[in-house]
Amino acid sequence: MEFIPDRVLEVGPGVFVRNSVDNATWADLGPGVVVIDALEDPHLAPVIEECIQQTVGKPMRWLINTHWHADHIACNPIWARQGVTVIAHESVGPATPPGDGQPDVTFSDRYTLQPDGRPVEVEYLGGTHTPWDSVVYFPWARVLHIADLFGWGMIPLARWDERKVPRLREVLARVLDYDAAVLIPGHGPLLEKAHIARWLRYFEELVERVPAMARDGRSLDEVRAALPPPAEMRDWWRFTDWKHDYNLKMLWEAYRRE
Repeated sequence: MEFIPDRVLEVGPGVFVRNSVDNATWADLGPGVVVIDALEDPHLAPVIEECIQQTVGKPMRWLINTHWHADHIACNPIWARQGVTVIAHESVGPATPPGDGQPDVTFSDRYTLQPDGRPVEVEYLGGTHTPWDSVVYFPWARVLHIADLFGWGMIPLARWDERKVPRLREVLARVLDYDAAVLIPGHGPLLEKAHIARWLRYFEELVERVPAMARDGRSLDEVRAALPPPAEMRDWWRFTDWKHDYNLKMLWEAYRRE
């Protein structure tokens, strides 16, 4: 998985990504460009605008926010002041007057943006990583933007809550249902559906084994020794640096005996 930060890729006809630690995605919809997510650094707004001009040469007209974490909305006010329409799930909050960076358009379950024959389909899949999560599908290109529902190995929960596990399985099963050749995460390298399928097997093993070991009084170091990073996942982005250990520690701390 070659990952060259800040490289611009065309991942499908008219769909582009500035592939980086924080990904920016845009697509040519005919009369203008739709952008998916707005990064964590407002100083990158002109960088993304220049990338759009170099690849598409059309104005940015729509911005879809997959969720409302700070690292996905920093450029919202800048682009909203330029007249860009902001679209997000209704759980973010009600639509507000144009120009402040809050949503101009909200939706409940699904929303389709289709100004000139190229549909962009947005589906709400919240309840795991955040209350707001949505995925964005470009059907003509077979490209799906899944934001932070996949974190290159990291369990996509801010804190462990076993009540969210069924929803996480349901959400990722829905992601796998899409006819998508390329998936775009919120951060890091692009992926394929096979990566999610592999991660789900990894996740199920952790859920089965770590709580039992923690309840039996096993130390975190013993858990680490029993569950090393799977060999075929060792080249995943930042997985062996900290993400695998983050997962083990999250589960161990949730179930260890006090």
